[in-house]
Amino acid sequence: MKTKNLIEQREIMAGLLLVAGLILLLFVAHTRKVGSVQDPHFCLFATFNKADGISKGSVVRLAGIPIGSVSQTELDSFYRVKMTFSFPQNPNLSVDSAAVIETDGLIGNKYVELIPGGDDQLLENKGVIIYTQDALLLDELLNRLLGIIRGKKGYLNEVYEGDIS
Repeated sequence: MKTKNLIEQREIMAGLLLVAGLILLLFVAHTRKVGSVQDPHFCLFATFNKADGISKGSVVRLAGIPIGSVSQTELDSFYRVKMTFSFPQNPNLSVDSAAVIETDGLIGNKYVELIPGGDDQLLENKGVIIYTQDALLLDELLNRLLGIIRGKKGYLNEVYEGDIS
């Protein structure tokens, strides 16, 4: 009789532990599901005419320090590049802040540099950075420089020709 009573107690205890484990498992699953619905990241948007060298995962910096990344790039209806920036926490940028595509060194990797504004009103989550500056491409810069040099050379030729005659 004692052994039968002892076996029943063990079975009851095992059943209670199983039920408690299932309840705990359901609780954890529910809290994770609710937590995943809310995005823990702070997001901002910006639109650029050109975004050469920037893609998903590119670094977003503030004062030269990485604070976030580009989480998405897409074309809008006017063929401009709409970027989504993701930050682990609110960077507390004012509404007149700017986003500039910069290059690390002369021919290094491209990144987005955020330049804080001076307004008292701050950008909210999913806010838009209005002021943007596109990437400066090295070949465009060289073409402009060559154009200036050619223009100066033509001007100098005219000056020298006028002095000789």
